[in-house]
Amino acid sequence: MRNIFAAFMSGALTLCRYGTIAAFSVLIAVVTIQVLGRVPGFPSPSWTEEIARFALVYLVAFSCGIAVLRGELVNVDLFVGPLPARARAIVDRIVDVIIFGFAIAIIPGAYDYVTGSIGERARSIDIPMIIVYVVTLIIPVSLAFFSLARLFGFGQSAPASHGELV
Repeated sequence: MRNIFAAFMSGALTLCRYGTIAAFSVLIAVVTIQVLGRVPGFPSPSWTEEIARFALVYLVAFSCGIAVLRGELVNVDLFVGPLPARARAIVDRIVDVIIFGFAIAIIPGAYDYVTGSIGERARSIDIPMIIVYVVTLIIPVSLAFFSLARLFGFGQSAPASHGELV
């Protein structure tokens, strides 16, 4: 069972990594078009701002699960950093349980939001908005899955300090 979950987690992690790279690449390309659009003679399409917002939301959706797995999503260094390793591990597990519970609690509302958006279209590029609104379902599912993976021992320990503490 552990091997099956590990294989599933590996696939999900790969999907999130490639999704993060793709969203970031789209964001870079669209912002570059926006900046070049300020140069006289270079076209400035109206859809770039909307696509940039969508790419930023997808960037968050794909990277939040990776952050949970690495133990870097929710971290209060001033509180957790000075704790001994054993206490820090206990606090990390408590945080994982809280993230999992919160994500599971919001999945039904996210699903209702996505299904309620069927038929809506984006204004400037005329694509179905469900493509964008599905992010509200990806985020809690990703948070729940990767926090569960951490609880099963697949996560990485966050560094005791990121250099902010002296």
